[in-house]
Amino acid sequence: MSLLIRFSLFLVFLFTIHCGIPKGDFGWATSKAESLDLLERHIQMITDYKMMRDGLIFSPNDTIHYVYTFSRNPGIETDFYISLNRYELDYVEIDIKKKNVEAESASIRDSFSQLRTGEYLIKIVHDGEVLDEVKFQVLPEEGYTEEIIEQELAAEQEDEIIKYSR
Repeated sequence: MSLLIRFSLFLVFLFTIHCGIPKGDFGWATSKAESLDLLERHIQMITDYKMMRDGLIFSPNDTIHYVYTFSRNPGIETDFYISLNRYELDYVEIDIKKKNVEAESASIRDSFSQLRTGEYLIKIVHDGEVLDEVKFQVLPEEGYTEEIIEQELAAEQEDEIIKYSR
């Protein structure tokens, strides 16, 4: 096999390995933002994240900070959309944010706060394609009792009545 053909095959191999957007890992941290004043909230920087995907449970009182760290830098000009979905009868998108990768860390960071109890799905999307996703739950701190379940059902029914009566 000639040297030119070998070199061409090597280039094709390299491009297939490094083509596309790399996958990454999710990291999580929580804080109690309501206990901080406005200035402290703006200058607060979370640096210690627990990298995990399974068994994620948070409190409705938590501010949930996440980081998505790519295996390699996809480029700082690349736009990503972070989609937060809440499970109703199926997952319903409740928030979407456009984010760019931090150049120094090859990561995307953000937070969510004041989430209602329920099951959530966060998706990392690029060019309409879901790159990665992870599920988590927001549970009341006191746990589920029959009384809490009835209150939530009543609140959801009330919300539906108000929503559809306008």
